[in-house]
Amino acid sequence: MNAARTAQCPSDLALEEHLLHANPATARHIAGCAHCQTWERSAAEASRAFARENPRWMATTQARSRPLPRWAPLLPAAALAAAALFFLRSPPPESPLYATKGEELTVYIGGQGAPRAATQGERVRPGEALRFQVAPGAAAFVWIASVDSTGAVSRLVPAEGTTPLAVDGTQLLPGSAVLDAAEGPERIWAVMSREPLSWAVVEQALQGSPVRDSTTVQIPGARTATVLLERGAP
Repeated sequence: MNAARTAQCPSDLALEEHLLHANPATARHIAGCAHCQTWERSAAEASRAFARENPRWMATTQARSRPLPRWAPLLPAAALAAAALFFLRSPPPESPLYATKGEELTVYIGGQGAPRAATQGERVRPGEALRFQVAPGAAAFVWIASVDSTGAVSRLVPAEGTTPLAVDGTQLLPGSAVLDAAEGPERIWAVMSREPLSWAVVEQALQGSPVRDSTTVQIPGARTATVLLERGAP
């Protein structure tokens, strides 16, 4: 499991800013902090995964030479400057201003305004960036995924590998995702378990599930939290 965050640890926002513009004080803290070293390694791995899977993402968004993937994962260092800078310009979304304490899954919407916590069934526009906070209440392994109106599953966090992200307490997860122009309902899922579940197990459980009915999903050994979004122009 990840080392626990301490009172001296920089916020996730400060760590992400350090990835963009090196901060000597933050670097000194990371050098002596197991929690922040784990966070930094996770961010670096996610950045490399994004670069491998989307080497021309920046070019295609400008030239539109081919369609964007339905979800474009934006991960620390690789794409914060491209589409998630609203988190650097605004108060950190873990602030009580944007979240209700105790919620197991909070989806933050931003990119076209100040970040805010999504409400169930909220309509979101193309180009909005999403981030995810989980509060499993104890140490847990977490997957974040989405299911669209056709029952297709998209993997959001972590971006690669066969095991989920280790989380200890309330945590704003590294990385974000950007909505493309597709319309229709989209359900975001957090799958939390005490023992790690493979992505194959999670994908199979979510595949084909009715997007507007969350009661049909049962994953042995895990509990779920979910937020329904409506994709499309207001």
